[in-house]
Amino acid sequence: MAAIGDVNLAAHNEERWRFRDRSHTLPGGRVVLRVTDGSNWWTFECRNERDDVYCISGSDWRRFARSRMGALVTLYSRDDGEDFHMIRVR
Repeated sequence: MAAIGDVNLAAHNEERWRFRDRSHTLPGGRVVLRVTDGSNWWTFECRNERDDVYCISGSDWRRFARSRMGALVTLYSRDDGEDFHMIRVR
């Protein structure tokens, strides 16, 4: 799993998280990401804004971000054969 991006969650990230895909594994356009921390599952809306800049948003993202303000969150790419992304919260 390669790190796609990370963020220290702040109030301005509650609606959306804009980031550069460091792993270059996300597809263009709009996609739905199934995401887990190993025990909880979320569905995040993700769209490609330009080149390697993406934006994650949606109701699951807002609930996720709101309850984790101040945490460092890292999103990882899918492993081969998996249909989900891992997320780590520290």
